[in-house]
Amino acid sequence: MNPTKSFQLFRTRYSGLRGGLIDRYRTLLIFLIISTGLFLRLYTVNFGLPAIYDPDELMFQLGAVRMLRDGNLNPGWFGHPATTTMYLLALIDVLVFFAGLAAGMFASVAQFGELIYSNPTWVILPGRISMVIFSVGTLFLIYKLARISLNSFSAIAASLLLAWSPLHVSYSQVIRSDMMAVFFMLLTMLCAFRITQDCSRKTLAGAAVWTALAIATKWPFALSGLSVAAAIIWFGRSHGVATRETMFTLAVYGAGTVALLLFISPYLWLEHETVFRNLTGEAQMVHLGANGGNPLENAWWYISEPLQYALGLPALLFAIWGAWLLRHTAFFIAVLLPLMAGFLTIICFQSIIWDRWALPLLPPLAILAGYGFSNFWKYLVSRLSTTHAKIIIAGATILTVITPLLGARDLTASRMNDTRAIASQWARAHVPSGSTVLIEHFALDLVEEPWRFLFPLGTAGCVDAHFFLEQKVDYRKIDQMRGLRSNVDYGTLEPSLRGTCKADFAILTQYRRYRAEKSIFPQEYSAYEALVASGRIVAEFKPEKGQSGGPEVTIVSFRK
Repeated sequence: MNPTKSFQLFRTRYSGLRGGLIDRYRTLLIFLIISTGLFLRLYTVNFGLPAIYDPDELMFQLGAVRMLRDGNLNPGWFGHPATTTMYLLALIDVLVFFAGLAAGMFASVAQFGELIYSNPTWVILPGRISMVIFSVGTLFLIYKLARISLNSFSAIAASLLLAWSPLHVSYSQVIRSDMMAVFFMLLTMLCAFRITQDCSRKTLAGAAVWTALAIATKWPFALSGLSVAAAIIWFGRSHGVATRETMFTLAVYGAGTVALLLFISPYLWLEHETVFRNLTGEAQMVHLGANGGNPLENAWWYISEPLQYALGLPALLFAIWGAWLLRHTAFFIAVLLPLMAGFLTIICFQSIIWDRWALPLLPPLAILAGYGFSNFWKYLVSRLSTTHAKIIIAGATILTVITPLLGARDLTASRMNDTRAIASQWARAHVPSGSTVLIEHFALDLVEEPWRFLFPLGTAGCVDAHFFLEQKVDYRKIDQMRGLRSNVDYGTLEPSLRGTCKADFAILTQYRRYRAEKSIFPQEYSAYEALVASGRIVAEFKPEKGQSGGPEVTIVSFRK
């Protein structure tokens, strides 16, 4: 075939793919993307259970159980504030109860309570599945936002990147407020884009509702309102609206958001002293394993670590190009840029860093990457020969798509082979019946073993874990014992209370972390050093990339 004719044929096929074919099959494509995203999230959603590796999961669930037990809507904890999360969990717990009651699995509320305290899988797993549903909802919302503001090609690419993002998958599988907040943030962004086109009362009301829900879910997502505010200003300037009227619209939106927030979570005001205390506890200057540097160092860490892990370097480069191409549009200036700048600023100027704080940046970056990739494809087809274009496009597509998918594969392997689960297997094989075991994580997978468990709990010293489970101790009491400690572990106990932790074995999940940061936590590390020196290390389990995950676990024997 003539090279010129071959190239023209390729361009024709490309145009059909980018235009008619993508539009014709976009419903099928987004269905396949969401289906694969759902599979990735559900495949290991039960990881660890009945053990709980993220302590926040138990905190949120205990808040829901407390509301049901007390018969009121006061969550009693407002650190995130996670009000919507705990309300959702309470509703799920009720549904699980009635389903189990109808199936004859238990006959009363008291029996249900006994069951979930001995095996929290009953309520933790449904709660995790609800987070997966919100996560899948974000895949559809990012597709919808990119399609109405850009094109179908960019929307499909953006949704695919988010569906396979290992960071997004990871936080879709735990009960936390983050995924719900991202969902409400995207709904706010949709309203913001519509406001740039038509600033109607209905759209403003919707923006206020979604912003209020985002804030009631997680405090920093108040920054979602930046997109709405910028959209209102953009609409005012582009449509010749008087400055006074624009300012009035901004004030109405702000007041409406605050009013709706207090309607959704009235206890933010009624329990304002508790809110202040919880926020004080959350505002830590240092945190084990999450200590940052100056703003520039933090910015580089977020770019090179969680964002590159979440989307891959090729996608980040396409996002930069996409931002350049959209730099003069209302969608970028009013919807994407204020939100991204706001979140990046607030997380970089913190003294601590968390990978989950990068989650709100993933949707706008994925949209920009999708648009950049779409135009990269178009540019190559119009400038290069057929063979060269095919090779480069194929290579770029594979690199862009496979990078996050490989990360998701490694995440699945680490979820299925956690070091804490491996340590539990070792303990079952080597710890004699009747032993006393000091443990630092919620190893509820070992609760049926014939041992006495000690758990370090702040001002209470080491407590009998079985007693706490049997008595169904309220989280408010646990929170009081915890105090302002960011971690509850052996290292954070008062020296006078360490004598309450005498045991035959210790399964330590924090020792190696304190050892790695002993210059920041010298007292905590010295406590572990003395504890380990009084016994002998009999087993250690370390995570291996692509094979196992979790912290380094050290098992110490104190038996003579």
